[in-house]
Amino acid sequence: MNEHMLSPASGKILRIGEESRTITIFMHLHNVHITTAPLDGVVKKITPEKGLFKPAFFRSSDFNTKNTIDLSTEYGDITVVQIAGFFTRKIICEVEEGQKIRIGERIGKICFGSRVDISIPRGFEILVEEGARVKCRKTVIASLK
Repeated sequence: MNEHMLSPASGKILRIGEESRTITIFMHLHNVHITTAPLDGVVKKITPEKGLFKPAFFRSSDFNTKNTIDLSTEYGDITVVQIAGFFTRKIICEVEEGQKIRIGERIGKICFGSRVDISIPRGFEILVEEGARVKCRKTVIASLK
């Protein structure tokens, strides 16, 4: 049982959607660009989408090329969205539908500057603030209330 949710990426918190319970993490060119599982779970669905290549720190990057990984966890379903940035042209997904994953396990990589959005399940308190720097597999971004 995971009582803490780990950051799936290293970077800076750009936005926290209170209503959507989504945290947006911008990965600068100098950050490590791997993406990891924030909680134990099973990969339910993987949805790649072609799109634009706007700078990942702009809201317009919502329409960039992305890869959405839906995870089923014991706390409910969550989504990890890998979003390509201006320099990025490649998202590598390293998991498959139906695969069991453990917290901190590598699920993919986004080459160069990019963004990761992560949904936070109900019942978890968000512990980070906009502007905070987070480290993949190390920073606790949310905790079970």
